[in-house]
Amino acid sequence: MSNAAEKIDFAAAARRLTASQVGLRERRRFRRMPIEVSGRMLDPLGREHDCRTADISPGDIRIAAPILPQVGDRVVLYLEGIGRVTGNVARKCGEGEVAIIFDFSAHKRERLAEQLTIFVNRDLGIDEPLREIREGAQTVSLSFETGEVYEGEVLDFSLAGITIRSKRPPPLIGVWVRVGAVYGRVARIIEGGFAIDFEARQRP
Repeated sequence: MSNAAEKIDFAAAARRLTASQVGLRERRRFRRMPIEVSGRMLDPLGREHDCRTADISPGDIRIAAPILPQVGDRVVLYLEGIGRVTGNVARKCGEGEVAIIFDFSAHKRERLAEQLTIFVNRDLGIDEPLREIREGAQTVSLSFETGEVYEGEVLDFSLAGITIRSKRPPPLIGVWVRVGAVYGRVARIIEGGFAIDFEARQRP
């Protein structure tokens, strides 16, 4: 198995997260991805509200809704393409958003990690299953804020970012780049390529 395949074992990461006994006040062990999907939220009184995700990880989620639950409330979310997830409201995140820490089993975390991988694959434009990616076997489209557009080879990939190999001169660190439909910033330069950290970016 290649290094690329080894670095995308999200199920193992999910098991480590559960083993650490995530609590309401425990810091996140996963970096949330800016995946936006619509859904419905059931509050503690059983009332249903529309909601949408702002970002999500196998350990927690940030949602926006017109009516928000209170810190400490347990809520149930039904998210398009993901299904039912449950958790407790950990904190408010500015205007109209709350962060929720999931309270489900290790198996459910593993399944959610796999679902998020599919979402990110789709947005990156990666057609092959991640576990079958080999060095240089998969290319993605890169669009930089400088106006450059070209393709790069995937060296490794995670929910936090992607490492690209390219024969072109490396971009400047901090430059915004769109990889497929996902935004990020150039985080570091490596020999023969560069790494991108995914970040949410306000859409026009």
